[in-house]
Amino acid sequence: MSAKPATIVANGENRHIELPCTMEKFLGLSGWRPTQVVVEHNGSVVARGTLGDIQLKDGDRLEVIVPVAGG
Repeated sequence: MSAKPATIVANGENRHIELPCTMEKFLGLSGWRPTQVVVEHNGSVVARGTLGDIQLKDGDRLEVIVPVAGG
């Protein structure tokens, strides 16, 4: 399968990627640890265990949130 260029929006910024690309791979390439973030994909929260199963598509929108504990 040959790579195809695509653009997604992550946290409000256009990001250029090569498809196919799973959400887990994108997170890792972007410097986020998939086990330490919460991801919203096109308006829906994604279960952490499915990040490696979701293939990104051109035009997808992600919000990546890094929870912070404190008090």
